[in-house]
Amino acid sequence: MVSGRKSKAFRLLEEHELTLFAPEEVILEFRRHSTKLKKFAKDFEYRTFLTFSLVQIIPLEFYSNKIREAYQIASKFDEKDTPFIALAMKLGIPLWTGDKKILSAAISTERFLALDSTALESLLNGDTLENVLNEMKTRLGILRTQ
Repeated sequence: MVSGRKSKAFRLLEEHELTLFAPEEVILEFRRHSTKLKKFAKDFEYRTFLTFSLVQIIPLEFYSNKIREAYQIASKFDEKDTPFIALAMKLGIPLWTGDKKILSAAISTERFLALDSTALESLLNGDTLENVLNEMKTRLGILRTQ
């Protein structure tokens, strides 16, 4: 959600030195949705510049050997997520997303790691990965608290 107050994502970026990566397909995805995004953000150009200045775009050649495995996962909910999952698998780092289908797939397959902003914030603030994942499972309704 883009509003007058800073989103949790932008706050996390300001408070922590995060290195962000995205597959080259993110540029096409951005172009495809830019008209819709402009309607929701008064400062669209600024946020676009800020976002792309913080993200390293990674060419397909780097993660192409993970595409097939990532496709097997993503095809169950959204094939367009394949490059994002493949890149996370190749780099061995968490995929930062709010997409509940990706988060659930990461938890259920255990073939890659995905975190939402709340989980990432907890991890950055020193919580253990095990606690963060259990809390996220609870929020997603995958694990019920006792």
